[in-house]
Amino acid sequence: MLMNCKSIVGCLVLLVVFCEGKEGRNLKYKKGKTTTTTTTTTTSTATPPASTNATSAGTSTRAYTVVSSSTLTNQIIVGYQGWFTYPGDGAPIDKWKHWFADDSPYDPSPENLHIDLYPMMDEYDDTDLGESNVTMPDGSKAKFYSNAKPNVVKKHFEWMADYGISGAFHMRFMVDLDIEKNYDWKTGVLRNVRDAAEATGRVFAVSYNIAGTATNLFGGDVLDDIKNDWMNLVDNELITSSDRYLRNNGLPVLRIFGIGFKSVDVTDTTKLAALINWFKTDPKYKVFLIGGVPSRWRERIGDSRQEIAWQGIYRSLNGIHPWHVARWTTLSEWESYYKNTILKDAAECVKYSQLYMPTMWPGFSWHNLKHDASPQPPINQIPRLGGNFMWQQAYRYVADKNIKTVWMAQFDEVDEGTAIFKVAKNQNEVPADGDWLSLDADGKALPNDWYLRLCGEAQKMLQKKIKLTNKIPIKP
Repeated sequence: MLMNCKSIVGCLVLLVVFCEGKEGRNLKYKKGKTTTTTTTTTTSTATPPASTNATSAGTSTRAYTVVSSSTLTNQIIVGYQGWFTYPGDGAPIDKWKHWFADDSPYDPSPENLHIDLYPMMDEYDDTDLGESNVTMPDGSKAKFYSNAKPNVVKKHFEWMADYGISGAFHMRFMVDLDIEKNYDWKTGVLRNVRDAAEATGRVFAVSYNIAGTATNLFGGDVLDDIKNDWMNLVDNELITSSDRYLRNNGLPVLRIFGIGFKSVDVTDTTKLAALINWFKTDPKYKVFLIGGVPSRWRERIGDSRQEIAWQGIYRSLNGIHPWHVARWTTLSEWESYYKNTILKDAAECVKYSQLYMPTMWPGFSWHNLKHDASPQPPINQIPRLGGNFMWQQAYRYVADKNIKTVWMAQFDEVDEGTAIFKVAKNQNEVPADGDWLSLDADGKALPNDWYLRLCGEAQKMLQKKIKLTNKIPIKP
């Protein structure tokens, strides 16, 4: 039975997850000039699409065009969770995370699966994979990667480069960040993200997530904790010293997701306003601050808190990024939503000199994540329509004169079925155990990398390298 999408919005806003993750490397990076023509080299075994300048045979030296890190304009940036682990991967938490249910972190069995999409594992080093108790069609055990492994994250950024995707916002969840092993894990992945961006000429930025947080983490308020953590990332991890850290209007870009949501227990607008002001004015830690806000932020209805003080909070941000995943379920709903909400949101942001970054997403499925729900949501809950569901969003966004940048949700979100990286193209490539969504679910044969290709084409369209069209411009 299909669950009404409107009934899942509150849970979705929380991203249905509480991640687990101190000491910085204190390595100094020589800051170079940002350019769109400089190239850098690295090695990889990926097989890129024909459109890239990388060779495809075996281990090769790769040359990448370096994406400008000085602006968000004409950039499609992916959300990057980077939250997957397995026991023995070197991460301090030493358990299965996100592949399988949190209440069974040491039992990687089919009944505990947390994901609907199975990532292709053939391009990762076997030493970076953990074996589960899930069986593949050939009788072998399904393997899964860990983001604690630097080469895994590098592989993901190589794919971004191969398909012309600018880079990533890496999620930094505040939940349990005060626990040392969680901090070490999460910060280790952030270092991997930085190194991968530097190796491939991509950009990266930090995105804090306060969804699901209590009001006293680290023995204090989560807003204080964000401030302290950011100072640590700047001073000790030297995150913003990287020439690949994304900037806009001359400032490092920082996003905070969870501002203004009814479902997020952060309600002190006075303290939030003070934090925003600090981020916008402090001489050393000043940033270009983007708020990850509710989809109905402008009207202060639906998923947004309604008090008038929130209007001031929203308008004080440098940029607005509404969370749009699952806010429409069909193409007709999309057209109505764009006309009645997004079009007006973008115009409002221009009026108040704010950047507007809408969310683009390919489809949605969280059947295994919600295995305890009654009724359990079906596989392929919001169909991708062979890519057309996503492409119609790309078309409207690029055609809108008030939209200059787009958030792609998400690169690796297999828990909720929005991932665009390489996943199983048909049921022959998924494990024999459990229920799985494959890319042919809508009756069209598609390659494993189809959504990476579509995202790259959308990037070209945004940059006017291909013509504006509501028809997918490439063939599978």
